[in-house]
Amino acid sequence: MFTSTALFAAMLAMAPLSVNAHMIMANPVPYGSPNNSPLDPSGSDFPCKVGAGGSYEVKKMNDWAVGSKQTLSFTGTAVHGGGSCQVAVTTDKTPSPSSKWKVIYSIEGGCPASTPGNLGAGGALGTFPFDVPSELPNGEMTMAWTWFNKVGNREMYMNCAPITVSGGSDDSAAFDSLPDMAVANIQGQGSCKTSEGSDYTFENPGKYKTEIGTGPFVSLCGGAPAGGSGGVNPGSGSPPVANPGIPVTPSAPAPSAPASSTPIGTSTLRTIITVTAPQGPKPTEGGVFAPGASAPTPKAPLASQSSSAPQPSPAPSTPKPSQAPTIPVNKPDNVNSGTGTGTGTGTGAGDSSCSPDGALVCNGEAQFGLCNWGKVIWQDVAAGTKCQNGKIAKREYTHRAQRTAV
Repeated sequence: MFTSTALFAAMLAMAPLSVNAHMIMANPVPYGSPNNSPLDPSGSDFPCKVGAGGSYEVKKMNDWAVGSKQTLSFTGTAVHGGGSCQVAVTTDKTPSPSSKWKVIYSIEGGCPASTPGNLGAGGALGTFPFDVPSELPNGEMTMAWTWFNKVGNREMYMNCAPITVSGGSDDSAAFDSLPDMAVANIQGQGSCKTSEGSDYTFENPGKYKTEIGTGPFVSLCGGAPAGGSGGVNPGSGSPPVANPGIPVTPSAPAPSAPASSTPIGTSTLRTIITVTAPQGPKPTEGGVFAPGASAPTPKAPLASQSSSAPQPSPAPSTPKPSQAPTIPVNKPDNVNSGTGTGTGTGTGAGDSSCSPDGALVCNGEAQFGLCNWGKVIWQDVAAGTKCQNGKIAKREYTHRAQRTAV
């Protein structure tokens, strides 16, 4: 049978160590004698771990002159992997659950320390300098430190301290324009529940902000990855790790035709000529073109151009071919078997109207073109050939050996 002493010793052995289990704000000097536990998730001791009707005992008044530098510091070792903190102020000297808190400094990540777990013996806690902003009105009021831990239970910590502001505004207009303090993991405050394992970004951190965590960064309530919002670091301590965010690159205008991975708007002539036995040209043969394009299918980049709809337009001049299209010609005694292709990249003498689409058109004997959407682009015929009566033929041939191209 256990004695009361043995039972007490067993309970101590099984219980988690709580003397330094959590964190307490050391500076500014807080009200009374705060414990190191988080706020009750029911909201019964919100705000300041005091709650409605609680006592706010002033141990030391913290004097804040506008523009002066103050330091946020802590005692304890269980930093729970860090997290994100805010410094907020209310004009109430004895805050209640309905008090209005305004943020004057946000620390996204690395607060109260930047470490994977908890600090060991002699571990270094972070200190966070900040400037007293000019938006604060003069008089006695209350500041709060809030903390949303990165690892462990989903909690919110909050310690409060009395302050006297001097050199500030005589009205509250600028103060009222500051962002509201974030609240999470507390019932009855319209708050959300945080996700574990992240450094948190605040929806509205205000213009006085630093970002020093290791990430991943997620929105306090959204749980989705987020970038920094470019606040001003009011302190002069170690420079924070800035998060520049993802630059926004303007997208190119969407084409009217289905998108592809090939760059659009570049144009190079590519002509395929098929040689067959003598017959009339067919409108659908003689070349490969993009539907609705004003120039033939690209091969190598030239000048950029764009089109909002597949409508015919004057084709640009194309470079003079480096080599003329090659037209294979079969032997005279094998007139039904010859087919071949040729390619060229170049400009002819300009363009003109034509009809019908698909027809081979001559520009004298030295140039030919294929009618496409009512327009034709001239190019030189191959050496030893000529364009005549809508056909490509050898310049020197017998009647038995004549070949045409369509």
